[in-house]
Amino acid sequence: MLTDIQLLQIKNAIKRVLHVPGNYTGGILEMAIVADYNMPKEELSENIKQIANALKRQDETFRNVRLNLIKWISDECILKEVSSLTVLQMGRGLEEYEQYAQLPEKKEKTVDELFRQLKLFYARSKVILVVTGGDYKVKEESAAKAHLQPFLGRKMIFIRNGNAEKFSF
Repeated sequence: MLTDIQLLQIKNAIKRVLHVPGNYTGGILEMAIVADYNMPKEELSENIKQIANALKRQDETFRNVRLNLIKWISDECILKEVSSLTVLQMGRGLEEYEQYAQLPEKKEKTVDELFRQLKLFYARSKVILVVTGGDYKVKEESAAKAHLQPFLGRKMIFIRNGNAEKFSF
């Protein structure tokens, strides 16, 4: 469960990303939320729900958002769907968690493949939130850094154990 201070830090981090020159100029905001399936379902669902509630209360920008929900299960299985903050506010969106979280072939995850797919499919998103417990590795640092360039690294906020931070190697 996120504290009020952590939610404020997340909202401030999102504002900083949106105010980067040339990032968001108005209109319908497109953003992505990455849900790390290595986190316990209750914690993951509650964190995402709280973030959605905080964003919807923040200002008019988040009332109408094109939201991409990315379910990061493993390097081989990254599910992508279009959703809405309202669905996340109601605690929905992760219904198939048990189906994927209990896979016997669950392997160590790397950010390399996640960054590659985010750059390939979600470069248009103005903000990318990665809600994670921090249970992942970096396989090849140079490749991961290359995927973060030129814009992805400035748009991404990692929410590890409730703390908003930029990704660091």
